[in-house]
Amino acid sequence: MDKKIRYLPLISFCLVLLLLDACKTKKEAIVQEDVEPVIEVPAGYEAMIVKDFHELEACSFILMNADSVYFEPMHLDPTFYQNNLKVFVKYQLSKNQMSICMKGRKIDVLDIKVQGK
Repeated sequence: MDKKIRYLPLISFCLVLLLLDACKTKKEAIVQEDVEPVIEVPAGYEAMIVKDFHELEACSFILMNADSVYFEPMHLDPTFYQNNLKVFVKYQLSKNQMSICMKGRKIDVLDIKVQGK
């Protein structure tokens, strides 16, 4: 019984050190330097990124949404042929269109805008 009581201050000291270290780690985890600003998506549009898929046969520029779903645009304006360009897209799914690239759903782009402009 006396041996257990003798180690109580040492165990208490170790627990206090662990708690202090946990608090320090938590504060460091809260600080984030590379936070992207929240951009408001216009009504009727979806935020996407233009991706260059020329390395795949029969593919060119594809659009990818926030859920990593790919869309193959019909008649994308060459102005937007920039890899990793962030855009807002208003579109509708193409009906009865076959994809040669087969990387994503075919869409008709109704309107497209560069994010932040």
